[in-house]
Amino acid sequence: MPATTAGSNRPLLLLTVCIFAGLYYLSKNSGALQISQKLAAHRAGTLGNQAADRNRANTAAAPTRSAAPGRASEATISQRIVAVGDIHGDKPAAMEILRRAGLVDLRGQWVGGPDILVQTGDIVDRGPDTIALYKFFQTLRPQAEVAGGAVISLLGNHEMMNALNDWRYVTKEDIASFGGERNRREAFSTGWIGQEFRTNYSITARVPYLVEADAFPAEFAVEAPTLPKTPRGSSDRRFVGDPTYAAAFDSVENPFRLAAASFVHGGITPEYLASLDSDRPVFEINRLGHDLLFSLLSVPGQASLGLPRTAPPEQREFWSERGPMWNRDWALEDEDEICARVERACDMLRVRHLIQGHTPQFEGILSRCDGKILLIDTGISRAYGGAHSSLSITYSLTPATSLAVQDALRLKLVSPSDPDPETTLAALRGVWVEKELVEALYTKGRATEVLVETERVLRKPM
Repeated sequence: MPATTAGSNRPLLLLTVCIFAGLYYLSKNSGALQISQKLAAHRAGTLGNQAADRNRANTAAAPTRSAAPGRASEATISQRIVAVGDIHGDKPAAMEILRRAGLVDLRGQWVGGPDILVQTGDIVDRGPDTIALYKFFQTLRPQAEVAGGAVISLLGNHEMMNALNDWRYVTKEDIASFGGERNRREAFSTGWIGQEFRTNYSITARVPYLVEADAFPAEFAVEAPTLPKTPRGSSDRRFVGDPTYAAAFDSVENPFRLAAASFVHGGITPEYLASLDSDRPVFEINRLGHDLLFSLLSVPGQASLGLPRTAPPEQREFWSERGPMWNRDWALEDEDEICARVERACDMLRVRHLIQGHTPQFEGILSRCDGKILLIDTGISRAYGGAHSSLSITYSLTPATSLAVQDALRLKLVSPSDPDPETTLAALRGVWVEKELVEALYTKGRATEVLVETERVLRKPM
């Protein structure tokens, strides 16, 4: 009986064992599934956080730039100008500086959009990269123009010295890169570099903050500039002539009269401007310089060390230490003694700043006379080992109608007690906010330095 009973119960026992085993298996896998789900969720969250962190890092690392044409809101009119001083045969330094300024990419291609680049001369001498540098700017210029920007090239005293056969600062490596002295001399006279000087290089430039005539606010009724006859040596008339629009001589009627900057290699003094006896000083300086240049470069091998004996007095004054190629007054004289003269020069040129190279400031860009003088030659060539720098000017005009309320309050365009400041702002037609930011940009981790920062409210003349 017991044996029979045990045998008859065996199927039931096996069924019970199977049920418990199945329940145990399901329980184990359910826990594993939960753990797997938790791990997957954790991994997804971690990856999501990592992606967010990467995005934040990329955003933080991306260079920030002030508004420029094509990048600003519809309401804001703006322009950015970048200036680079003496390069002296060092292309790697020049490329590093232009990348820092956001004008070229790693391949040296223009990415500055509508920005304006001004190079104030002395590309040549003291270094080996003469050919590479002149070809680089030759290629960069049309790229900038296609993007709506510009490359303005000025002649320095060292360009003129090479035209005069003064090779005291030419390196052996530089001569070898041309294949010898004869080839180099020909390149600088009737060859491709001499042709570049004739076509695309000027002595001085007056760069308006709002280049295009239709960029001016219509309510100020600023007449478009009448472009003068193109001086030899410039491919872009906008930057080598003098403003001729109505009200140009009245800063009350035309608040944009001085909305420009002057660029030259050496320096322009009011005494030199007065000696020109011309109401078009920018044009006249460029004419004098290019008349001299053409006489020197017209026949290869004919230039002699120093000015030709037949050079007229005006060319001798141009090339003297008092002229725009060699003058160092604004860099060397005591600030207390020059600021009144600087003010006069700015007024005669109708600009806010006189920007120049020539006299090295190895520690960095130097601002004098409250930013009216900006010395941008910082000895960037490895021949000097100075600071790698560029100057950035960002100018903008914003209509009051598009201001944020907090900005309007700060500028006292609306009252703190105004119950409806938005409506008040919407009614402020003919009122604009002008901003100018001048910065020294440096490479190798050095912080940007603000040199000038101004803001003012402009109202439509009554």
